[in-house]
Amino acid sequence: MKKNNELLFPYTFPNGAVISNRIAMAPITTKGSSYDGFVLEEDIDFYSTRSSAAGLIITGATSVSVHGEAFSYQFSISDDRFIEGLSRLAKVMKKDGGKAILQIYHGGRQANVSQKKLGYALSPSFIDFPFLDYDVREMSVEEVWSVIKDFGKATKRAIAAGFDGVEIHGANHHLNQQFFSAYSNKRKDFFGGDLRKRMNFPLEVVKEVKDTIQKSAANDFIIGYRITQTEIHGDNIGYTIDDALQLIDEVVNLGIDYLHVSRPEYGDLIKECINGRAAYIFMPRATSQEEVYDAINLGDIVAIARLAILNPSYVKTIKKQPDRITYQINPDTDINKLKLPKKLKLWFNDPISNIPKFNGVEYL
Repeated sequence: MKKNNELLFPYTFPNGAVISNRIAMAPITTKGSSYDGFVLEEDIDFYSTRSSAAGLIITGATSVSVHGEAFSYQFSISDDRFIEGLSRLAKVMKKDGGKAILQIYHGGRQANVSQKKLGYALSPSFIDFPFLDYDVREMSVEEVWSVIKDFGKATKRAIAAGFDGVEIHGANHHLNQQFFSAYSNKRKDFFGGDLRKRMNFPLEVVKEVKDTIQKSAANDFIIGYRITQTEIHGDNIGYTIDDALQLIDEVVNLGIDYLHVSRPEYGDLIKECINGRAAYIFMPRATSQEEVYDAINLGDIVAIARLAILNPSYVKTIKKQPDRITYQINPDTDINKLKLPKKLKLWFNDPISNIPKFNGVEYL
């Protein structure tokens, strides 16, 4: 059993990058940008307020392509025009010494914002998904390779903007996961078929990002990969944990610096699979400080999300006043100090949104 204070020890990634503590601020969709994807002051305020929340601060999902947007009012990195605003964002994220990571993604079939803007959404295969109120278009081979290149271009822009690394979003049913899923991917070419071929898209994305980093960034530029451990919904099986472990092994073999899981299940199996070759970022449910302390026994770094929303100076607080950590909003909470974008507060209060709620959200 590791000591609780190990959370506050520095950590060195495989590429030599060092963070001052073993806490990561997990990706959070903030809805503080313009509808066109430009960083606005609400984004700056949200992340500036949380620059001391963790040693590793990861942005919310950032679209690499104009046809990949799954979140409205979230920033984009699909064009050089976005670099200026993202540079401001990276600067405030790092002002207290933390590392700033840009999470990059393509929504694929879930790109409902792009569907509204462009009139179509892309998918590995043409399937009538019952949970979507629009049709999807199967990607041509040329379009698949083009999106892979988009991840490389996005990485180069992240480097130019001053970020310390990128996290490839392979979780939460976005495009990387869709290609890996036997439910979403019915292709019969290089990018689909058996398990090995369904790995090809996420692996090619990692290779493209790695190649871009080697050409354009310093040796300590961080590359992470986020994954959902299983895709099982009743009789609908996209992939099992055994399938995911095979993908994890391949991704880690390509030389990533960390693997980030999106749920706490199967922690021991994943840790055993990584086997020290990359950092393991473990995300507990974190409804108490004891759960955060326990999580460091499973992973190398503990990711927090709602705790960072409610406790913007989380690291400083657990160092000096751990009893002041709060897990809910109450009538006495100074909401203005949390610097939550207006649309994020509305999203939290939307009864049909699937965003994880926390106690006291009605006070927002």
